[in-house]
Order: sequence, then C-alpha cells, then structure tokens
Amino acid sequence: MLIMNVGYAIETFTDDFQIDFAKKEKCRGIVKLEVFVISPSIPLLVKDGSGMRIVADDTPFVIESNYPIVKGIIRFEFSENSELLDINEKQEKKALVRYLYSEK
Repeated sequence: MLIMNVGYAIETFTDDFQIDFAKKEKCRGIVKLEVFVISPSIPLLVKDGSGMRIVADDTPFVIESNYPIVKGIIRFEFSENSELLDINEKQEKKALVRYLYSEK
C-alpha cells in the first residue's frame, strides 16, 4: 500500500499557460490535476496533439494517477478564434487549475 502526505493547490490563469510537474513547489508528484474554464471564458485547447477543447466549467480536463506523476509538461492555449463564440461576445480568458499532490 502506498502511503503519502498530500497537499491541495488552486491556480487561476488569464492567459495561455503550461504546467510543469517537476517545478511545483513542495511537490513530489501530482496525483490529480483538473483544469476548468470559468464561464464566460473562451474555450481552452489542450496542446498535447489531441485537439481536446475545454469548453465549459462542468467538463474539466482531468489527469488521475495512483502513483505521483513527477515529470512532464502540459501546455494550454485559449482559442480566441473559436467558431463557438458570437461575434459580439466579450472574449474573456479564465482557467482554474486544481492540484492534488504528494508533499515533500
């Protein structure tokens, strides 16, 4: 059985961003990661080659692991020219990232 001390953190982003698992403070690895867009934000693209879009706050991008993920980078980019937007809508960018991680 794997026993570990865990921590919880939340970050908010208002522009394109990347998550580098190895550079998280007090972190020995990520156990769970959730990325949400906050309404009325424009969609967020996961830049991993999948073309996945995070469009609503009720459909997050989620990574879960039984063992802490210690290395890796995931990039996210707001999709400003989305066909999902009305021409008169304000193009606000806002994403929320929640981490559950193994502490040092």
